[in-house]
Amino acid sequence: MKRLSALERKKGRAISTIVATILTINMAIVMGAVLWVWGTGLLGTYTSGTGVQYMLLEERKEEAIVIENVWFESGTITVFVKNIGTRDAKITTIYVQGTPFTSYNTSLSLPKSINVGERLAFKISTTWTSGVSYRIVVATARGNQARGDWVA
Repeated sequence: MKRLSALERKKGRAISTIVATILTINMAIVMGAVLWVWGTGLLGTYTSGTGVQYMLLEERKEEAIVIENVWFESGTITVFVKNIGTRDAKITTIYVQGTPFTSYNTSLSLPKSINVGERLAFKISTTWTSGVSYRIVVATARGNQARGDWVA
């Protein structure tokens, strides 16, 4: 077994010191690049989509509709909707038992705007059975819904 001299041992250590120094310099360069990107606003450009999402959620929170009453009459169901929010709403679809009813079979053409505090009555041409519970959902363009179960 060969013994290493002191000079040969220092050479081995010098290589690892050089590698460590190069790695440290590389890390400093990468961290500087990240700081530069953040400082120039490039990072904000790529993450600005979340700001739009939060803005849409705020708008959606201000919109609120309720189903005040439902009347079952011969061959029709009349749904009374009121806007109780602080923003005008646009009703796009009314569902009865999961079946969407759009403009072709309602008394008011859909989509229909409903102002703050306004009430609208939608007459839906459909058959129904007395004593049966019907789930009615009114949906807006922003994705809000008013729903309830009503017994005919």
